[in-house]
Amino acid sequence: MKSYTHAYIAYIVGRLLTGKRIASLYDFNQCRHIEISSLPYVDCIKEFDHIHRHYIPGYSSGCRYLYPCGSGLTMELSINGNSFMGHIRGGSFYFVGNVRGDSIYIFDHEESVHINYKISGCLVERDNSETVCSNCWYIK
Repeated sequence: MKSYTHAYIAYIVGRLLTGKRIASLYDFNQCRHIEISSLPYVDCIKEFDHIHRHYIPGYSSGCRYLYPCGSGLTMELSINGNSFMGHIRGGSFYFVGNVRGDSIYIFDHEESVHINYKISGCLVERDNSETVCSNCWYIK
C-alpha cells in the first residue's frame, strides 16, 4: 500500500477521534513531516472536511464509515472507543490501530508493518480564514 494511503487513514481517524483538523503529520517510520495539502487526491480530504466541519469528538465510537480515498478506491472504517479497523475496498488492504492523544498507530496487515504518526500541526478557523497552529487547537 502506498504511504500516502497510510497518511489518509491517519488523517481521517485523527480527525474523527480528536476533532482536530490536521494540517501536518510527523511520520516516525520515514522521519519526516507530511503536509496534508501536498498529498495526492487532496480533494477527497477537502470533501471529508466539508462533511465533518462541525464534528464533535466522541460521537464516532460504534460507528462505521465509508470514504473515497482516490483512484477509485473506498475506505471502510469502523471505530470503537479509541481503536479502529478497516479496509480499502477493491484491494486486500486491511488495517487496525488506535489513537492516543496526538499519536496515531496503524498496523497494515497486507505489509505486516506498524506505522506511527503524530499530529504536528492543525488548522484553526478564525473569521472564515484558516491558520496553521503547531499546538493543534480545536476548530471553533
